[in-house]
Amino acid sequence: MAVLLSLPALSQAQQDVKTTQNNPQPNIDYKQPGAPLPPFIVMAYNDTSAKGKENLKKKERRRSAKNVDSTGGTYTVLTEKDLDNGANLLVMMFNPTCLHCEDVTFMMEKNISDFKRSKVVLVASKPMAEYLPDFAQRHHIASYPAMYIGWDSSRIIDNVYLYQALPQINIYDGKRNLLKTYTGEVPIDTLRKYIE
Repeated sequence: MAVLLSLPALSQAQQDVKTTQNNPQPNIDYKQPGAPLPPFIVMAYNDTSAKGKENLKKKERRRSAKNVDSTGGTYTVLTEKDLDNGANLLVMMFNPTCLHCEDVTFMMEKNISDFKRSKVVLVASKPMAEYLPDFAQRHHIASYPAMYIGWDSSRIIDNVYLYQALPQINIYDGKRNLLKTYTGEVPIDTLRKYIE
């Protein structure tokens, strides 16, 4: 009788193996230079303060679906296609409560005039979403057309984070292939050669 009970489980396991074999998943190490930017979905925070709304209108955005999160913030879906402008893209994995992340963000703010075509996306993990509104307002993210901030909704952090230090900045070229990765605080002079 024990054999009969295990037959359906064995049959299901065989079906799962066949399905997996029929649909091979690409085995890409997204952490290696030259690797493509993995598909991502970031729930981008929209500053709903009066000043934030005014600045938000100035940003060029091709986004869909607005959502209100449990934190009370308004978020918009942002994908890699929304940032496809042929220029370098800086993806910064960060924690909104991290002092090093604050310092690097302030540094980018001071040099925002260098970001003529390049974009910066600050990506935090979902548990950090409640801290994003304060961070975004403190750094005036809505004021800068080149900067976006949000939480990871597609495991991009799992795919690209090296687990060394925060912030981690991944720099992708116009075709969205990884050029360079920096961890920890990085001076603007180091980043400037990648900013268009």
